[in-house]
Amino acid sequence: MTIRTMTPRDYEAVDERMRRLHRMHVDARPDQYEEVEHVYPRDDFEGIVACDQCIALAAEEGGKIVGICLAAIREARSAQGDHGNRTAYIEALYVDESARGRGAGRALYEETRRRAKELGASRLELMVWEFNQSTVTFYEAVGMKTQRLILESEIL
Repeated sequence: MTIRTMTPRDYEAVDERMRRLHRMHVDARPDQYEEVEHVYPRDDFEGIVACDQCIALAAEEGGKIVGICLAAIREARSAQGDHGNRTAYIEALYVDESARGRGAGRALYEETRRRAKELGASRLELMVWEFNQSTVTFYEAVGMKTQRLILESEIL
């Protein structure tokens, strides 16, 4: 398995994996997500790939993309002001079901951490929904910890 930087030519493969990831969210939380044709239109994807403050990685096996990770560097700000903390925020990490359990997710995560550090980030953050317990378990296994909880209640 190879972890490499995405190129604009990867759009179709990335688009397919982003649709699968998005579909999981639509199915679990239709109150928060709706169907879209493309999670990232081609122009947006090409902008991410070209961005020097973005990390766009593909896990490739046998010449085929089997996993993706997209992250962006953000300047952390708080109500108390800017503390100069650069944070790498993982927007998406997805591995094909057929490739799970073989290290693609961990390799994508570790390479994202390495590149984030090179870009001056001191933190790596992401958001995962409670319904996605297998992903929570994965992130805990690679050393991530809960930073905060967001609770909700419907008002009927």
